[in-house]
Amino acid sequence: MIRIAVLLCLALLVLSACQSLSEKRQENLLQDTLRHYEATLRWGDLSQAQGFGSAGPEPAAQALIPDLRITRYQVVQGPSLVDPYQAVQIVAIEYVFESTQQVREIVDQQVWRYDPQAESWSRISPFPQFR
Repeated sequence: MIRIAVLLCLALLVLSACQSLSEKRQENLLQDTLRHYEATLRWGDLSQAQGFGSAGPEPAAQALIPDLRITRYQVVQGPSLVDPYQAVQIVAIEYVFESTQQVREIVDQQVWRYDPQAESWSRISPFPQFR
């Protein structure tokens, strides 16, 4: 009887360790995705940044704005897990239209969802509108 109890305890410990490793891997994947998304925006590739959305690239005319340049991307809050499959991050984005030298700033609330089958995070909130 004691052997069965010990084996059951060991099995539960192994299961909880596997769950923790899976959660850690998922969190690391979120951090990597957010860094890659930031780098994509900072380098000015808006059409590729829109590809981080769950529906793929949005047909947005703003993706073709040649004189838009991101000058600052600052994480204000997050990322915070809302549940195991959803995270929220708030970012301040400063940008300039080089043709007019207009500097503007927007606050972008990003909602990200994890797809366990694809093992990837994708943005489910609308892409920011640079006006």
